[in-house]
Amino acid sequence: MAGNSNSGRPGKPAHLHLLQGNPSKKNADQLLAEVREPAVPVDAPPKPDWLSAEAAAEWDRVVTDLLTLGWISKLDMMALATYCEAVADWQRFRRLIAEHNAKAECSGDIQTFATGAKQISVWRQLANDAEKRANAAGALFGFSPMARRNMKAAAPQGELFPNEQRDAAAKYFS
Repeated sequence: MAGNSNSGRPGKPAHLHLLQGNPSKKNADQLLAEVREPAVPVDAPPKPDWLSAEAAAEWDRVVTDLLTLGWISKLDMMALATYCEAVADWQRFRRLIAEHNAKAECSGDIQTFATGAKQISVWRQLANDAEKRANAAGALFGFSPMARRNMKAAAPQGELFPNEQRDAAAKYFS
């Protein structure tokens, strides 16, 4: 077998085909239909009621930007909730580490045993784990420069083919 669905370059989005003059000679009507109506409609998923207060605040912070970029749909509730809870966990553990570091007799980063052995504290381990979870889930939504590089933003760009006559007529007949 010569290849499978993972072989070769990933496909370009329809609006990019149209902007580049459709060099691959795909069906223009199908490309226009894909641009007008995406496969998954852009919409905010309902905020789960079981989110912690910090996670709900993070949800509110990122959802509007994701809607603007067109990178979210109602299907993304679990992935977004995972990201928000991981960020909330990370914030909570970072606060606990800061509290332990403020005490002179103990450290929030290093745990010392009675034998004198030292290791990374459990709070630091939990914070590191929450950071990894937040980064992994956030990459699904383009929350890092490397993840954004692979995202296909449906950024507002105006019409692909402006029509001045139609716009002028719309002013008088709407």
